[in-house]
Amino acid sequence: FRFMQNLKAVPETLLARLTQIDYGREMALIAVVDTAGKEAEVGVARYITTIEGESCEFAVVVADAWQRRGIGLRLMEQLMVAARAYGFKRIEGDVLSNNAEMLALARKLGFRVSADLEDPGVRQVSRTL
Repeated sequence: FRFMQNLKAVPETLLARLTQIDYGREMALIAVVDTAGKEAEVGVARYITTIEGESCEFAVVVADAWQRRGIGLRLMEQLMVAARAYGFKRIEGDVLSNNAEMLALARKLGFRVSADLEDPGVRQVSRTL
């Protein structure tokens, strides 16, 4: 669901963009767990500034084995705190229409959910910070 398509491999350009954060325009927060003395990433939430500069677009992903434990909720709550502190007025994102869990999370966090007029398979979610 995170990339709105199936990826067999992550292209190098996308990998660089996801791992080399420009903190003036974007933020990434990760959730980690300690498993048998090893740290493992189980979730990530990020935002990137939109073109007009007053809002940001978010993305969040939680590993399948760690879903339904509140990790996505905590990541999104903290991402919104960071976005508000940076001065953004709104946070928004696109969610696949069949991603019921993400749509439920968005509603729980106070996001408005609306149809995407260009793509019936996508819902647009947004909320004032």
